Amino acid sequence: MTHAYGWSCVSSQVAWSPRDGAQLVSFQDKLFLLGGWNQYAGDRVDLAGAGLGSFESDVCSEVWCSDDDGGSWSLVTTAPWSGRHMHAAVVHDGHIWIVGAENGTADDVWKSTDGAHWELVAATVPWQERGNQMVSVFDGSIWVMGGQAGAASQTHFVADLKAGNPLPPAPPPLRDVWRTDDGRRWEQVTDEAPWAPRGMITGANGGVPVLHGRMWILGGGYVGTGGTTLSSLRYDLEQQPRLKTRRFHNDVWSSADGREWTCHTADDKVPWAGRSYHDTAAWDGKLWVLGGHRGVADHPAEIATDGNRNDVWYSADGEHWQELSHTPWSLRHACAVHVHQDALFLAAGSAVTISAEQAELSKHDFTHHVESAWRPGDVWRLDRAAASA
Repeated sequence: MTHAYGWSCVSSQVAWSPRDGAQLVSFQDKLFLLGGWNQYAGDRVDLAGAGLGSFESDVCSEVWCSDDDGGSWSLVTTAPWSGRHMHAAVVHDGHIWIVGAENGTADDVWKSTDGAHWELVAATVPWQERGNQMVSVFDGSIWVMGGQAGAASQTHFVADLKAGNPLPPAPPPLRDVWRTDDGRRWEQVTDEAPWAPRGMITGANGGVPVLHGRMWILGGGYVGTGGTTLSSLRYDLEQQPRLKTRRFHNDVWSSADGREWTCHTADDKVPWAGRSYHDTAAWDGKLWVLGGHRGVADHPAEIATDGNRNDVWYSADGEHWQELSHTPWSLRHACAVHVHQDALFLAAGSAVTISAEQAELSKHDFTHHVESAWRPGDVWRLDRAAASA
């Protein structure tokens, strides 16, 4: 008897606006969607600074809930934590926890017993301020590792290029690992894990899945010296040295204690391309890698696709991978993924549409502000189906 998998669209008409960098958790038999960013939010009055068109103005702290497996959604609250993107949302000790973010490199910790009422657990943490850190729940603790410090902001990226501003200093190569049981007291497990500095991974269980009694790091992205977190295929790479410093990993690491790590597959030794802003999960006894983007064009024809992917891969051991073909959801990155009701759910993500005319303008002027639109928000689920022997 073998097993097959199949996607189904749960909803293509959700109540929340299109967004990426939001996080999805399964809690008390419900799905919760938390935060996110929509750079095309327009004049929404519920977003601080709406209409200003900056990254910081268009992130939100909305908490949405679905009690029918993603079919319909209701706004639970606008939480007291700051609007954020690529934060960690995990379930631990009977609470939903919010840890960190990409924007503003938030280093606070929050928790909630119902998604509506939030408690500030820690206003600051002992680990260095960073964004895009990797987070997991494992062995009775919340774990934080890696991430990015010192990357140039997206908001001022093109303006800095036009002004000829100097490149920012090299970010520190963060390879530290921390754990906490209560969000207040943190223990540094190591400050020199063997994997290359990285982050930009989210998904089920914070983006670091647990399988076979081990935490797994699957790929990830890093902004090098003078780099920026902005990634797009809309611009000519040769005219943007800050994009050339980006790193997109596809190696696989695991650890049973956060201190000793095993490399199961080195970079360029797995069939899926190195990527960032992808989602990962452990489900059905397998590791999963979903979507994401590479950030720079491999071929001229890829310009204006925003670098998004929709390939899906799975592995039972981290070494041997198989692609799940015929993904029906659109190319996207920074989705929200979680395991719920013994299925793998995917929601939201950056899925843009750009006209051919705008794409051509982008090829000739890398500072051109591309006019594009996000596709409507949607929710998908992947189920296991037994096939005949």
